[in-house]
Amino acid sequence: MKSFFELFAKNVRSILAIAIIILGFGFLYALLFVAIPVSNKDAVMLCSGIVLGVVVSVAAYYFGSSKDKSDVDKADSEIEKKEAGITQ
Repeated sequence: MKSFFELFAKNVRSILAIAIIILGFGFLYALLFVAIPVSNKDAVMLCSGIVLGVVVSVAAYYFGSSKDKSDVDKADSEIEKKEAGITQ
């Protein structure tokens, strides 16, 4: 049976993506339900833009064309390796 560390190392990208999305929703929840002092309003808005921008980037990677393209590139390289082995 695989150890926890082996499973974590294999899935670190997905775990980080989930953590970032949870952080983004937590930040959004705090923006809606926590009173922000007027003196800190600009800093909080700046941070919210950064955090939610990172969340959007993670979502775009996992649900957009970048993830599909990397899967296609990997499949193409495997096909090329098989064809090179056949022709040699």
